[in-house]
Amino acid sequence: MKKDEFYHTKKQRLWNMYWKENDGSDIFRPNGFSEYPYEVYDVFLDLIDRDGKVIDLGCGNGLMLRHLTTECKHKLIPYGIDFIAESIKQAKVILPMYAENFKVENIVDTDLGVSSFDFIFFDPYHVHCDDMQRMIDKLLKAYKPGGKIVFYTYKDVLQVLTLLHFIKLKWVKWVGDLLPREIAKKLKRIDHKEVSVGVYET
Repeated sequence: MKKDEFYHTKKQRLWNMYWKENDGSDIFRPNGFSEYPYEVYDVFLDLIDRDGKVIDLGCGNGLMLRHLTTECKHKLIPYGIDFIAESIKQAKVILPMYAENFKVENIVDTDLGVSSFDFIFFDPYHVHCDDMQRMIDKLLKAYKPGGKIVFYTYKDVLQVLTLLHFIKLKWVKWVGDLLPREIAKKLKRIDHKEVSVGVYET
């Protein structure tokens, strides 16, 4: 699938999943959950080991960022990017003190700057394969030394991808299988029943 079609189709599918017939009263649905995912978000929370700036690329309505900023013993300043306007509008309500740190944009078009963030959360499932290396280069440039890039994807996504690739015998067992081999082999792998995580840090 061509890049433009890939992003258009994904955006429409996610909007239908999260916002069709949603008046905004359901704050779990824009993140793909039916109830508060304490266990999943605590996996991410355990990775925070210092104060700093944290960005979630594909943040939905910012619920995970709110969890990190309110539950963490360290002081975090949250930032979020998502290409669904309704999700970002709700994120600004959920985290009003940091409303200016959320914007509507496709993450592949976002300027992340240089050494800008201590913690970067990124699900590679949302990026077209032709954009992946450029996106990873951008992440490596944007994270601060001593920080972490947290690559993750949910297990239900891995299950679907495994079925799609079955005929090609391409197994998708963890988030590293969605990434170029050079970066995947540098990640610390964390397996959880709900989410697959690979942590990059130097």
